[in-house]
Amino acid sequence: MRAPVFAIVVGMGLSLLLCGCGEKPIGQPCNFGWPKKADGTTNCDKYPACHPLQKDNGGVTLNNNACPIDCIQMPSLECEDLICVATQVEGNSQNVNGVCWEPQAGEPVGDCPSAPVRCKGYCTKECLTDASCPKEYKCSAMAPFGSTLKCDDEEAWDTKCTANCIPGGTSGCPNSGKDADYGICDQEDYAACCACICYQFCPILTKDFCRKRSWDEKMFEDAITNNSECGQ
Repeated sequence: MRAPVFAIVVGMGLSLLLCGCGEKPIGQPCNFGWPKKADGTTNCDKYPACHPLQKDNGGVTLNNNACPIDCIQMPSLECEDLICVATQVEGNSQNVNGVCWEPQAGEPVGDCPSAPVRCKGYCTKECLTDASCPKEYKCSAMAPFGSTLKCDDEEAWDTKCTANCIPGGTSGCPNSGKDADYGICDQEDYAACCACICYQFCPILTKDFCRKRSWDEKMFEDAITNNSECGQ
């Protein structure tokens, strides 16, 4: 009787492997969180901490509903150990799979019920090939980080990471290198520091993620871009 039992156990194990049981689903909507202050509390007066979906000029007025720039927040608690992203649509300059808007009165906004801005994306995961993703997704790198970040020389992250970033040694921003204090980078006061930007986003350049192949109009019906006002 042992052989049949063993065969059943093996069969069940094979079925689990084939169906991918236990793998986190992707594609569900997720909200981007707000920046954290030095004391750990949430700042609900700025854009959600999602770089670089929206640029913040010191206010909370929306530039437009969506910008055709990839946006990543990792990790995302809403995505159960996955990441929350808003992504460009290949070959589509009018729409983006991600959106920001001004919530209606009384609309819940996560841990910031009084926040004037809300931004939404979708959950996704790292991948190796298209076969690692559902059929409506493509496995590819995030954009446009490859052209906007200067990641090659880690020793120069504190001064040359990207345009208009705050150099290390000023405003309390850390210098790059093995002794850099990257622990402060989670705080909003250091979000514009050159070293912090490189530290958070350069590792992403080496990874691919499952990206929606086409515009998800049902989830992001208001994600209409206005290229003249988009920024990073």
